[in-house]
Amino acid sequence: MKKWNSVTGKHGEDIAVETLKNKGYAILERNWKNKFGEIDIIAKKDDIVVFVEVKTKIGELYGLPEEMVGKGKLQKVRNMATVYLHGTDVPCRIDVVAVVLTNEGSVTRLTHYENVY
Repeated sequence: MKKWNSVTGKHGEDIAVETLKNKGYAILERNWKNKFGEIDIIAKKDDIVVFVEVKTKIGELYGLPEEMVGKGKLQKVRNMATVYLHGTDVPCRIDVVAVVLTNEGSVTRLTHYENVY
């Protein structure tokens, strides 16, 4: 089950990256890790560094992917973002991309929430 979740998650991240590129974002990093955890995508648009949490689910039977991103997870991303920026004062924000897939891997819904935290 764990391997299937990582395959689904990577597929969702690939879709999120393409969506962000199509919206004019430059992708700086993928799966950037530090002592706090991992940031799925670090991008830049209009001189704003954007830290993106991607949540992917197959179907909506057990809830929406965005419901899986709570305050604790957002605080964790914020901590990681602080380390990534090395104390520099640049405009930044945290976004969430929620992806819902069919069993076959097709996108049924993708929602990009900007500046969530």
